[in-house]
Amino acid sequence: MDSILYKAATEGNTGDGDFLLADYLNRDEENGYQVTPKGNTVLHVAAFYGQSGFVGQVIDITPALLCYVARQAVGINKETLMRMTDDSGDTALHKAVKTGCVDTVRLLVEQDPDFEFPANSSGETL
Repeated sequence: MDSILYKAATEGNTGDGDFLLADYLNRDEENGYQVTPKGNTVLHVAAFYGQSGFVGQVIDITPALLCYVARQAVGINKETLMRMTDDSGDTALHKAVKTGCVDTVRLLVEQDPDFEFPANSSGETL
């Protein structure tokens, strides 16, 4: 991922004098699909830094990015990705709730309203 996009994601910068997220992502379709050396997309980076407003704008501009995964995972759909869990049994929704990212919580629930969020390893349900 280039440094301009990474910095914007960490700071939640969707636009200033020199950078407009929409223009950046629309300029070249591949811009939104850049990854860090660890394979994280701009959505991962922004979510890690708690930039829910930035995440929402990226999804508005490039909704297909929600379904983007490494090439090895071809065929996985949006619901499968959103329902994946980490070693603690947490889904993306668990993480969003725990960190108080209300906009991200809303977005995840809207994108997969039929999911019956199971308890994680600590027995926490949503």
